[in-house]
This record gives sequence, C-alpha cells and structure tokens, in this order.
Amino acid sequence: MNGKLIDTNVIIRFFKGESELFPLFDDCENLYVSSVSLGELMYGAELSKKSDFNRECYFEFCNQLKVLYVDMEIAKMYGKVKASLKAKGRPIPENDIWIAATALAGNLSLVTADSDFKNVNGLVIENLGYTQNA
Repeated sequence: MNGKLIDTNVIIRFFKGESELFPLFDDCENLYVSSVSLGELMYGAELSKKSDFNRECYFEFCNQLKVLYVDMEIAKMYGKVKASLKAKGRPIPENDIWIAATALAGNLSLVTADSDFKNVNGLVIENLGYTQNA
C-alpha cells in the first residue's frame, strides 16, 4: 500500500477531538480523501447549526489531503465491487461502494470505523488502530 484513504467517519471523529486519531494526520503526504467523502462532509455541514463554519473547516482540512475524484478506473472498480456485494447478498450504502472502489483502484488502505467495508473483497482496512484484510 502506498497510502491511506481516509473515510468520512474518521474525519468527523477527528473534528470531534478524538485524540487517538491525531497522529494519523501528522504526515499528510500519503493521505487521501475521496471526493465522495467531501460530499458527505458538505452534506453534514449543511445540516448543522454552524453550517458555514463547518463547511469551511472541512474544506480547509481536506485541502491538506490529496483529493481523489471519480475517474474511469474508479468507475470500473465500483461496478466490480457492487456486483460482488450483490452476489454475496451483502449490500452496503452507495457512497461506501464508491469510497471502497476509490481505495481499491488507488491501491490504498482504507482508514475507517465503518464495519460495512469488511464485505468488500480485497480491501485492506485499517480500523482505527488495527489492520485486517477483508
């Protein structure tokens, strides 16, 4: 793995002050975020009482990471991941499929606290301190 894709829930927990996550962001050189996660963060900001403040904080924070936008390779991987999950009878939320596809297409591990990802074949998951291969 050349880097880590940071899931939306990890960024939210970081902003909530969970200090065990702080070291993860000490070196942003090999940290990535999906444009799908940016959308999720912006949605959450819009629903919050401090939408302008939260939107700006999320945007500035994610600017420190490398943003990965959906391209042809990610779209192809999305199709494979979704078909595999359907065949297993293990659907997960659409945005999570896009995030998993982004990690797989980029050969990145996924840092998350979301157990849905364990059903994605070949995805390396770093679940806030321990690593498992799904």
